[in-house]
Amino acid sequence: MRKAVAGAALAGALLTGCGGSDGPAPAGKGGEDGTGGKKTSAAPSAPSGPSVLLTVPPAYAADQGWEQSLSWMPAKYSSKPPVAVGPRSGTVAYVNTTEDGYVVQVRDASSGRIRFTGAPWEPPTSMAEAGKGSYEGDEVELPSVSTAFQDGREYVVLWAHGVLGGDALAKGKEVVRLLVYPMDASGSAVAPKRRVDVPVEVYEPNSEKGKGRNDLRVEDYGGGLQVHWNGTKDGAVAVDVESGTIDACADACAEGRGQVRTAEGWVVTSHGLDLVEMPGSWHIQDDAPPGGRPTTDEFSRDGQYVSAVGGHLLTRWHTETGGNFSTPLVAVHNAATGRLETSIVCEQPRGGSAVSSPNGRFVAAGTVAFDLQRRHGACLEAGESRKADVVVRSITDDGIAYGELAAGPGGEPGAAEVDLSAGDGTPRALPDGTRVPEWALGDAGVFLTPHPVNGLLISVLKHT
Repeated sequence: MRKAVAGAALAGALLTGCGGSDGPAPAGKGGEDGTGGKKTSAAPSAPSGPSVLLTVPPAYAADQGWEQSLSWMPAKYSSKPPVAVGPRSGTVAYVNTTEDGYVVQVRDASSGRIRFTGAPWEPPTSMAEAGKGSYEGDEVELPSVSTAFQDGREYVVLWAHGVLGGDALAKGKEVVRLLVYPMDASGSAVAPKRRVDVPVEVYEPNSEKGKGRNDLRVEDYGGGLQVHWNGTKDGAVAVDVESGTIDACADACAEGRGQVRTAEGWVVTSHGLDLVEMPGSWHIQDDAPPGGRPTTDEFSRDGQYVSAVGGHLLTRWHTETGGNFSTPLVAVHNAATGRLETSIVCEQPRGGSAVSSPNGRFVAAGTVAFDLQRRHGACLEAGESRKADVVVRSITDDGIAYGELAAGPGGEPGAAEVDLSAGDGTPRALPDGTRVPEWALGDAGVFLTPHPVNGLLISVLKHT
């Protein structure tokens, strides 16, 4: 297996556990299965219960569910953790390793049953191996996984950033390589339905959500799979996972940057001011939130892009009071039409990208959260009666948002939960040491923690 990360990134040996911490071996070990692939161990695919008991919110059972150890991962890396969820199918996908390469594996969140394991795969030459930029040490990049929804079907995408075709003389071609699998695939050593190479030129490694740079993103913002990057020339493309075609934000982005591809076209932000529009269709200031300052001033900073999730845009405004002390305001718009959906007076969101409940009713970004059905928002920033910001990490279908406390220098770490479906959205502190779910699926929460020995521990715990 090629060393896909720099130095001793894989020195911790290969993962041996697919069920709990030590369960069936991943695909790629053992004999042939008669289909030209490798067969997995004969051990049962349903894992045992958690062996590491976490302190979790009261709605989750720490001893009911399953866990997966990704012990191949280095202790330090810049990438987002190689884990994703399928909110419609109720699945958890992650990147594993075998002696023959990387694999993607998908499990049912509720039972832990393995749906399928991909065929072993060697990603493009890593940026560190190719001698590109500061991709060593703490900047190690890992292959990763995302999910996407298109034409009524959910997909999982194994991907990696690297160089194709380079040698001692040739620079090679920097790409993000995508391997696409239908979420309803089954079996072991499953071949991808589609392989797609997206040419990119990225400044720095992709970073974990909310923890620094985020110069490379492979996500579905509500309109299908997209790849975004920051570089000498910023880029955005939408990828049709069925056909493999790539739609680059070209003409629409001549004077700006593509943020979201919708069925109606590209949502673009202007260079410098980050004001949102769909060229030739609508401008965000055409539907300013109540209290916001609609203006034709070309230097206005009202209507700035914050983030996108589930077909919605979050934008930043200021109240009409004007002056240097005007109060910030955050609004939610329909990404395809620009239509205002709801807003709240609150400081600009901090930390991380936007998140959504699986059913799409609730959305949040940093310190603001919304119930789109009630058209109601909650501001979770520190204030006269609250000593710490609450940064939302996940939301359940019934509107319980889980967040981490961002108390600032010298502040105590902690966690809180907020009921967005009723009341005024006042957060409630959770017991010391509580971990919040990274994703909240219908009947389970997905928790990511550093493994006690090495790598990453995925704990999928039952919602009681």
